[in-house]
Amino acid sequence: MYKNYEALKEARLDPNAPKKRIIVAGAVDEHALEAAFEAQKKGYVTPVLVGSKDSILELINKFGFENEVYEIVHCEPDTNPSSLAVQLVHEGRGDFILKGKLETKDLLKPVLDKKTGLNDNGFITHFGLMQIKGYHKLLAMSDSAVIPYPTLEDKVKIVKICMDMLRKLGYEKPVVGALCAVETVNPKMPETADAEALQNMSENGEFGNGAVVGPISYDLATRREAAAIKGYQSPYAGNVDMLLVPQMVTGNVMSKIWNADEDNILAGCLVGANVPIALTSRSASMNEKLYSILLCSLLSETK
Repeated sequence: MYKNYEALKEARLDPNAPKKRIIVAGAVDEHALEAAFEAQKKGYVTPVLVGSKDSILELINKFGFENEVYEIVHCEPDTNPSSLAVQLVHEGRGDFILKGKLETKDLLKPVLDKKTGLNDNGFITHFGLMQIKGYHKLLAMSDSAVIPYPTLEDKVKIVKICMDMLRKLGYEKPVVGALCAVETVNPKMPETADAEALQNMSENGEFGNGAVVGPISYDLATRREAAAIKGYQSPYAGNVDMLLVPQMVTGNVMSKIWNADEDNILAGCLVGANVPIALTSRSASMNEKLYSILLCSLLSETK
């Protein structure tokens, strides 16, 4: 368990290990370059910049990055830089990808290509890891960005992938709370039946050394005192490592609410592909960008 991102960094980031290579797909982007070079200064990564060489160099000189260490891989205007990024990963020249100046759908199309892509599992989800004021440790969440209405089958895949991510970060027995509005099964609320099914699967060993508890409400998942007041009995009450949200909109709204508090740190990436993929918005704070890159770096430690 890690109290915050600093504790995670101290425990998992080896300053003597070779720096991870971050492939910036569509590097003709001030915000992506700034994040990549700032992460380099922190000792997280070495940037590999994919895009028009002349345009990248123009931006590098314009914003004073000319003294940084980087590699440029030129991409012709009619070529999707994500296709080249995927090729670089296959060639062993990059450890994870950062979205630059291109649409998310254009980034993901080469990644998801069944023949030449990076998605052997056939499934991608968003893995968030947040430092939330008032919670005693880092809190993971999925899926707030990719799958609008996950089926039970989808949720099983999300849990398995995200538990693997937590194990890569050092969690021996990840605990997932299958989030619902209530903590009892209600036939009119199908997500509660899914949550119960996931808990039953967990108890039957479906998820290995990990646990799913559900249905469980947010207050019971994150506050022991709420569980005591309501008489809710579970060894995991108030102590989950991850929230599995019932629909994408739930996680998306929660993220935006948390993000409104500058004391919180939100970071995340796409997982399930052969390498993590960082998607940082232009409006994201530098902390969010840096910790998303750090998260990708740590998740790419173990193949």
